[in-house]
Amino acid sequence: METYKFKAKVSENGTIVVPDRFDIKNKEVEVIILDEVIGLPITKKMTGKEFVSKYAGILKGVDADQAKWEYLKDKHNL
Repeated sequence: METYKFKAKVSENGTIVVPDRFDIKNKEVEVIILDEVIGLPITKKMTGKEFVSKYAGILKGVDADQAKWEYLKDKHNL
């Protein structure tokens, strides 16, 4: 099965026009529709140093091994 990708706009009556360069006339096709998200702000990636300074101390005073054990004990009804 060949795969084609193109951008199109759905018309008011709900139709999509397939470009002529694709030879798919009288063929059965599978259609996947992805709704394009426009206008989301792009956030700046954090450096490792910024990440550590932002999240340092979140688990202060918590025994990670004990927390894991409690979670697994509850999950598996031990």
